[in-house]
Parts: sequence; C-alpha cells; structure tokens
Amino acid sequence: MDLTGMKKLVGATFALLALMLAFAVPAMAEATGESGASGDSGEDILRIGWAQDPQTLNPFIGLDEESYTVWAINWDLLVNFSEKDLSPSPGIAESWEVSDDRKTVTFKIAERNWSDGVPVTSKDVKWSLETLGGEGELFTSYTNNVTSITTPDDETVVVKTSRPDARIVGGLFIYILPEHIWGKVPLEELTSTYQPDLPLVGSGPYIVTEFERDRIIRMEQNPEFIGGSPSFDQVQFVKYGTQDAVERALDLGEIDSVIEVQASTFESLGNKENIETVKSPSPSFTQLAFNLCPEKLCPDANRNPAIQDLDVRKAIVYSIDRGRINEIANRGTSFVANGFLPSFYESFYEEPEEIYAFDPEKANQILDDAGWTREGDGVRTKDGEELSFNLYVRSESSGNIQAAKLISEMTKEVGIDYSVEVVSVDKLTDLTIRSKDGKPAPDFDSFIWGWGGDPYDPSFLLSLMTTDEIGGSSDSFFSDEEYDKLFVEQAGVFDIEQRKELVSRMNNILQEQVAYVVLSEDPNLQAYRTDRIANVAPACPEKTGDIICEQAGYAPLLTIEPASGSSSSDSGGGSGAIIAIIAVVLIAGAAIIIIRGRRRRDSEPVEMEEEE
Repeated sequence: MDLTGMKKLVGATFALLALMLAFAVPAMAEATGESGASGDSGEDILRIGWAQDPQTLNPFIGLDEESYTVWAINWDLLVNFSEKDLSPSPGIAESWEVSDDRKTVTFKIAERNWSDGVPVTSKDVKWSLETLGGEGELFTSYTNNVTSITTPDDETVVVKTSRPDARIVGGLFIYILPEHIWGKVPLEELTSTYQPDLPLVGSGPYIVTEFERDRIIRMEQNPEFIGGSPSFDQVQFVKYGTQDAVERALDLGEIDSVIEVQASTFESLGNKENIETVKSPSPSFTQLAFNLCPEKLCPDANRNPAIQDLDVRKAIVYSIDRGRINEIANRGTSFVANGFLPSFYESFYEEPEEIYAFDPEKANQILDDAGWTREGDGVRTKDGEELSFNLYVRSESSGNIQAAKLISEMTKEVGIDYSVEVVSVDKLTDLTIRSKDGKPAPDFDSFIWGWGGDPYDPSFLLSLMTTDEIGGSSDSFFSDEEYDKLFVEQAGVFDIEQRKELVSRMNNILQEQVAYVVLSEDPNLQAYRTDRIANVAPACPEKTGDIICEQAGYAPLLTIEPASGSSSSDSGGGSGAIIAIIAVVLIAGAAIIIIRGRRRRDSEPVEMEEEE
C-alpha cells in the first residue's frame, strides 16, 4: 500500500531494516547463491520478480491473475494459442475436426506423458472439461453450451454443443489436469480447501516444485516434455514486498525480469544501463463502474438511486477528460478507450457510434434538460435527491487513486459531487459481492477497477455484462434483454465478419446505456536485463506481444537463453543489495499494483422474476 509520509524514525533505522528484511524481501535470502541467470549450483535460472503472488495453485478456487501465469507454464489447454498470432495451435490435442453443423468437435489427443510418466489420455480431457469446467470458480462459463463429452478411445474426445460455439476451438480456456491426481480428491475438497501436492504434475515445459507463499515459486524442467528444450533449468518467481522493491532488484541485477512495471517508473527504468523495457497491447482496461442492479434483483442494494439515471451517467462521462487522466495517472503509458471491448481484439473491434468526447458544456446541458438544478457552484438536486455519490478505489493502486481524485474534480464542475473512498482490495470486493437473503445487495454508487480478457476470444469479457452473471462475475449488475440475446448469438457464429457485426451491436448497447466508463486500455509493461537473458522477442502475438506470453502460453520460455557471460558473480546478489532495496522502500514508500483479474462466482446466476 502507499505510505502516507516519509518515515522520520532515524533512531530506529536498524530495527526497521531488520523488520523489512524479515517481511519485505524474504525470498531474497532464500535464493542467495542462485540469483541471476546462473547460480552457484551450475544451473541456469531465470528469475522473475513480482509484488503479488498467488494465494493458491488450485485452479478450482484460484482467483489471482498471477495464478494463470504459473498455470499456463505448468499445464496445456486442449487447444493452445499460437505464439505468432494467438490462433488455435496444438495443445493436449494435436488435431481436431468440426462437423458440418458445427455442433460437434472431435479432438485427437497427442501421444505424450505427464511429468510423472503416466500417459495423457482422453480421460484427462473429459474429467477436466466436466469437473474444472463445471465447478472451477473462473471456468464455468466456457462449457455452458456443452451437452456431452465422450471418449471413444484413449486418443479421442468428442465434444457436442447445444448450438455452434466458436470457443470450443481456440477459446476453451480450461487447463487440462491429470485425472489420476486430481480425480482422487473429493469435489467438496477441490472447491474449498485443497492445496495440491508438489511437484505439481503437469504437461508444460516446467512444473512447480516449490511454493512458499510470500516468498518464492520454483519451477523445474518437466522431464517428459517433448515440445522443445528450454535453456533454463529453473524458472523462479520471487515475491518482494512492493513493486518499487521489485524494480530496484532488477536495477541491481538480483532478478532478470519484471512482468508488471509501474506506469510511473516505466520510462525511467528503460533509461537504465542493461535494462530493456517492453510495452505490449493487452485485453485489459480500467473502468469507472456504476451500481446498476435492477430493483427486483437487488431489493436491498445500498446506493444513491440517482446513479441509475441514464442522463446522470451520460453527464458524468461527458464531464471526464480521460486523456488528462491517462496523462497524469498512467504517465501516458495507457491510451483512452472507446467502448467496452478493447481494441486488442482486432478481428472483432469496431469503434462504437458514441465515444463521449470530453464536453462539460454538453454535460451541463443534459443535466439542465433532465431537471437537475444547481445554485451557483453547488451540487445539483431534483425532487429532494442530490447528485452526491461515493467513489471507491483500491488503496493498493496509486494510479487508480489519482484517477479517482481527478474524476472528483472534473465532475464537480458540472454539479456532481464524488466523495473518493480509498479502501483495501478485500473491502472493495466485499462491497461489490455483498448479498442479503440470497440476493445481491451491492453497497456502492461507483468504483474504479479493471478487467483483463482472454488472449484471443472476447466472450469472457462480453459475458460480464450479461444478466446471467448477476450474482456471479458481474460487478455493475447491468441487465439488457437485447444484449443477452446477442451474446448467445455471437458465440455460435464462426464467420469473423458476421460475429464482428454482432459484437459491435453489443458494444453500442453498452455505450448507449453507459454501463461502464472505460477510462483506458492498459498495455503490459515489462522489463528485463539484457546482460542476464538473451534471445528475447515479443510473442503472443509476435512483434507486438510480451516477454513470456504470461497467460497465453509458454513458447518464449523455450527460446529465451542466458546472456553470454552471465553468471552469479555479476548478479549483484548480496546483503548490500538487499539493504539498498529496503532503504529505497523506507525512503520512497510503496505502491503495490494489484493486477486486474477475473472475479469470483460466489453463487448461481440470479433469475429475473416474472412480471405479475
């Protein structure tokens, strides 16, 4: 979290250093002697630093985006994403055939073994799609059209759907797990408290052999992997107390790469010797969300009802200078977004009809015409209601806090009062998923957060605005019958241009109803040491992608190599470096960036009641 001021306890410096040594960078001591691209053991080790690590490696309950980074290295999908263009490529399945009516897909399983030597079979696929796809917190939406999964033999899987579903090939984002390991665990345990034993049996190039929360995740080469020969013996994800500490460690040579660089330091980090920065497009955005839950679905929601007035929301978006917010809060690293769907999805993106360019005069006119009056520079009122709202933002994100303050200043100019409330990520989650008597009861007017979509198919992001996701992943509680119909229809269209037209109509509905104000599209900001690792090339997709593909796959890990001459002797790994990192934390403060991720489904979708 951000510190409110500089520490002045000079007399307690050594005590504070000891405390930070114990808690801020515990993984540093753990890996001493193995830092950098080569360790004292003679092994080549790729060390990646981050400020937030997974809470669990169990995909049934894992919610952190960092979990996906590890899972994508440890396990394959049924059909992987090509590192060149994110198109479908062989994964657990080496080939597939789609029936003429596009409701049946037959997959042929590749001949390969799990890391423990047990053959991969169709049973693993069937179990994973049915069990993880049916019960996993963040995977259930991918199989909602599947009617049956059969296994004629060990090498064949047949998936049938109720309607054509373009996601079955190239968008079925469900990891294939070894049934002989996970299938022995009772479902109740899988979906609650289960923590998998290590090593984490997998099919990818590396498997997890050590996981110590808040310290380190160690991944070692999978002896049964047949897709190539990685140059590194190990990949380590090292947890630091703050993002500042992570980037300082990169500067000092303690680690080789950072996969989430702060916007505020991206430019300066790239100017340092032996450090290269990478900025790549991503399906991620930051949004201002509103509590739009219908009264019949959320009778006990706590909010100012004026936030559901469409004229008010339109005035809000016209009053916000998103370009200025990006310049100040994001240091210009992001770019202004137009519409809910990120332009990352080039095949499906079309700029919406209404982009709401910054126009405070139009905002004032809308409110005047709607009967919201004000005296002087005061807050507008109408029929005893006041345009005064709360605006929640996570304490863990300094950029979001800055954006919230700017929004409050901008909306004030048109007579809308926003009270910025800085809370922890856990508190904000509680406010958005609050329920009463089995029904959603969200307790907010507005908040700022973000989402990240799947690497290729836009259906996951589009699903967030469906009525079915109220009580699940929806955080705005938006509901529109036409949008719901279009969502079902687009998922079954294989022709890209036809599907793009449907997706564009959905995007226009969200824009017209101001379901969100998408503030910015947020690229991946990464960095690596050129004197530690070599043969680094953007991937997923090539030329414009990132360093390791993160959630989209593991292909770059098969080609990245230790830089010539790199060794532990020049890694900078020592107690002096540790103390330097701690000193920076004490002097400069901390700003942990919580990476946007997918949200938890806590219950079944809420059904609309019939009108009497």
